[in-house]
Amino acid sequence: MSRSIAFNPTMRQTLPASANELIPFPCSSAWVRAAALCHINLPPLLEQAGLGIDHQGTHHIRRAGMLEMMMRCVGQAAPTHHFPLVIGECHGFDTLPAIETFLATSPTVREAMPALNWTSQMFHGLHIHLVEGKQESAIVIEVEQLDGDPPKAAGYFAEVSMASLNKFSRMLLGGRSMATRVEFEHDPGPLRLVCEMQFGVPVRTRQSRNAAVFPTAMLDMRLPGALPALHRQLQGVIEQSLPAPRFTTLAERIDALFRQQPKWMGQGIQNVAEHLGLHPRTLQRRLKDEGQVYGDIQTRSRYEHAVTQLKVGQVDIDSLSETLGFTDRNSFTRAFKQWTGMAPRDFRRLHRCMASPQDTPEETTEAQPS
Repeated sequence: MSRSIAFNPTMRQTLPASANELIPFPCSSAWVRAAALCHINLPPLLEQAGLGIDHQGTHHIRRAGMLEMMMRCVGQAAPTHHFPLVIGECHGFDTLPAIETFLATSPTVREAMPALNWTSQMFHGLHIHLVEGKQESAIVIEVEQLDGDPPKAAGYFAEVSMASLNKFSRMLLGGRSMATRVEFEHDPGPLRLVCEMQFGVPVRTRQSRNAAVFPTAMLDMRLPGALPALHRQLQGVIEQSLPAPRFTTLAERIDALFRQQPKWMGQGIQNVAEHLGLHPRTLQRRLKDEGQVYGDIQTRSRYEHAVTQLKVGQVDIDSLSETLGFTDRNSFTRAFKQWTGMAPRDFRRLHRCMASPQDTPEETTEAQPS
């Protein structure tokens, strides 16, 4: 029998963005190139969408205007082109070209993964992360949706991101696709076949996530363009060049650190404080001033990470408990039961059953109880 998830009131409350909020628009060049290929007169649409430049030379646009522009471009490009896929193929890190060199010089796919966090930081309303499992892993794309958004908009932006991901994975792997299949939450209808032709792999629709699924062994495969010394140097340069994160509190900084690098959830408050350049007592005092407690942030981050991994991945429960910083599997299981009323293995099985039967992998037999 399924049970609803219960958790304490300190769980993160995210305030939705305003539809007319001005947001960063670092991909204007990709839109211009895609519009030219699709024979769309883009300048009037950009003007209507409120494209502007701030005092630092950074492009911004009205969020609602960008969505409306996407809908109009899709209509004008059809039936000869599917505009989201064209944008994805045209995408490049024009505002920070060092990212492309970082990717091209990656020793392994795993060492290219920081680019997912950078992309999430650069593009408003987009979060891309790795879900690692024993046999299969996935790069998962989450697109912000607000009440009042055009119904198809989130799906179009998921397609843009997937096409861009496919482009750069081909660059990493010498022309071949990294994914063995693609999953979409939405149903593109007949355009699913167009997506399959572009991605070169099967596309499953009406899934629980937007994801590019690939063999886990590929994460540590040596890449042909590896230049480790330059790769490490570029990482530092890029991280210093990225726009400042939109954090207003210390709690948000810690929360973002846990989301982007889950290993820190198990490192202890002293190590986390040192990583943030603070004394542990200073960290605790500042959190208290914000009405927060470090242990609550750690607990809700563990909960959210565990739920995400168990819902969308085939993660090993022992590995997950270690990542979250629990001393052993049993400690994690007890905590997860307190959060959800279910054991991790039962929670994972429940969400597998919610998928369509033909898309649900067989449950792997595990020696240890969970």
